[in-house]
Amino acid sequence: MKKSLLYAAGGILLSAMSAQAEGLQVTPYIKSSLNAAALNNILNSEQIFCYTVEMPSAGYTGYTLDQMALTGFCGILNAQEKNILVQELFANPENVSETSAKCVIAPRIVLRFYRGIDATDVLLSYPCSSFSVFYGGAIKSFNTEPLGQTFDGLAALYEKRAVPFVSPTLLNQMMPIGKAVTQEQKDLVEKATSTKKWTVSTPQPETQEKASKGWNKLNTKKN
Repeated sequence: MKKSLLYAAGGILLSAMSAQAEGLQVTPYIKSSLNAAALNNILNSEQIFCYTVEMPSAGYTGYTLDQMALTGFCGILNAQEKNILVQELFANPENVSETSAKCVIAPRIVLRFYRGIDATDVLLSYPCSSFSVFYGGAIKSFNTEPLGQTFDGLAALYEKRAVPFVSPTLLNQMMPIGKAVTQEQKDLVEKATSTKKWTVSTPQPETQEKASKGWNKLNTKKN
C-alpha cells in the first residue's frame, strides 16, 4: 500500500489501479484464517458502506455495529477504493504481519462489504495498525504494522469524510435520497443526532470482559 497510496497535504490521493478485486490471489495466511463465505463477501462485494465507530460509554443507548458505538457515516466506497483495499490488505503478503501486534486495537472505521443480503465487516484500527474481520459471530484480527503511518492515514481519511449518523428509518421517512436538503430536514436531522432517542441493545458485561484480553480479542480502548 505504500506504493499505491500517495499522500499529499490535506489528504490522501488514491492511485489508479487496473486490477479487479474479483480474481485476486488472496495470500495463504489470509485465506486460511477466514471463513470462505466471509472472504467471498469481501472479494465479490456489490456495495461497501463506511461507518465511524468507537467503544460505547457506560449507559450508551445509540446504534451499535459489532457491539461498537456507531457514530458516523463516511460514505460508499467506489470500485477503485475497493480494489486498492482488497489488493493491499488481502493479496499483498508484505503488508500483513503474521506476528501478533504489541498494541491495543482502537476502533475507528468499519467497512461493511455487502454481497446480496449477506455482509462481512472489516474494522480498521489506528494507531494500533490492524484490521479485523467480523462474520457470523467470529472475529479475526490482522497486524498491518508493516504499513505503519500509511495505514493510519487511510483510516484517518475515512474519518474525515464522516457525517453524524442518523437513524435510517428517520432518513427514509424524511427523504428518498437519504440526505437532508431543506432547512426543516436539516433541523430534524440535527435534533435526532443530538438527542439519540433511538435505542438498541448494548454489549453485555460478560462480552466486554471477554474482549479485554488483548490482541485478537479486541481489547479496545476508547478514542
